[in-house]
Amino acid sequence: MSEAAARPTVILDRDGTLNREQSFVCRPEDLVVLDGVRDALARLDAAGYQLVVVTNQSGVARGLYDEATLARIHARLHAELDGLPRAYLHCPHHPEPQLSRSGYAGPCPCRKPADGLLRQADRLMRVDWTRSFVVGDAARDLLMARDWPVRRVLVRCGKDWREQCSALERAQCEPDRICDDLAAAASWILSCPSAGAERAPGR
Repeated sequence: MSEAAARPTVILDRDGTLNREQSFVCRPEDLVVLDGVRDALARLDAAGYQLVVVTNQSGVARGLYDEATLARIHARLHAELDGLPRAYLHCPHHPEPQLSRSGYAGPCPCRKPADGLLRQADRLMRVDWTRSFVVGDAARDLLMARDWPVRRVLVRCGKDWREQCSALERAQCEPDRICDDLAAAASWILSCPSAGAERAPGR
């Protein structure tokens, strides 16, 4: 049997992109899915995109919730999104040891804006990076992908998007597109015939 072909993928931030931005989602019942997200994911999935969540979850390091609770939160999100996305990858660390109460202290390669979560996705799934996208509401979401051959989309439905744009401009990593929310981002992605095929890999 031949090896499956690499597939275009949409890498998604969680808080502020899929669900309402708040300090911490500590329980499944705290989760509030944003309007239009379910339909946006369904459209991307129908078009053949793999969907993967990559999220910083320093609440684990801070002792606000544990890995088992985070798994229940993601199970709730998965159910509310009709079985999408296909995978959830997270960083449980916090870079400041004094804020960690669970052993997940210190800097790590998987905390955005580092690209460790993209590398995990690369190992776990066959991703055609030249036809893939990263979508998030924070500068760190896009900075994670600055050296990868993907298109970067900033959404305005979470953190203050003007502050995030300023941070990206300072880092010389401006978004390929700014959209109001994931529904608008999905429409733009689906309108891109080449999906970044002209970009040379930066890794």
